[in-house]
Amino acid sequence: MADMISGMVESFGGPVLEDLGKRVGLPAETVKMAIPVVTGLVLMGVKRMAAQPGGADKLAQMMTANSERVGGRDLDSFIKEADPAKTTDALNALTGSNSTENVVANLARKTGLDPKAVGQLMGIMTPAVMSQLGGLAKEKGLDAQGVVDLINSNSDALKAIPGLDYIMDDVPGISDDIKRGLNKIFGS
Repeated sequence: MADMISGMVESFGGPVLEDLGKRVGLPAETVKMAIPVVTGLVLMGVKRMAAQPGGADKLAQMMTANSERVGGRDLDSFIKEADPAKTTDALNALTGSNSTENVVANLARKTGLDPKAVGQLMGIMTPAVMSQLGGLAKEKGLDAQGVVDLINSNSDALKAIPGLDYIMDDVPGISDDIKRGLNKIFGS
């Protein structure tokens, strides 16, 4: 899987990296450091989704839907055109019992980046990574469970990405929810 993660991470290099940085308002170097984490979060979410009842079917549907969303465009074209507000449904499905808002806040806290930029980065990258998984499944003749088995077979690569469990599992308390609600109403 290290090769799988490396391949996905490398697909966000070059002009894709530059354009992604411009889209979310972060320097390319910062985005470059965040790409493995976001990719890891998506893969971790895939594993969790598949472990739920009916999860493999949901995963297959998500890979197909996101492959269609990206379509025949190359990754750079998708990055330039993606609307993070319209592409967060994939991320919402992967966060499980935690909220997407909290996962974004956790990643922003962990990295020191602006939560809005982190949310946009994750909103754009999640469908792109899911589309890549769909392409990988097609290329290797895998069903959704086969993709999960591939991820599980080398889970050490995911464990090597620091902070994934914290980012995904740190569910906010009621006071965190109230603070976020007030920030939405009155601004931060």
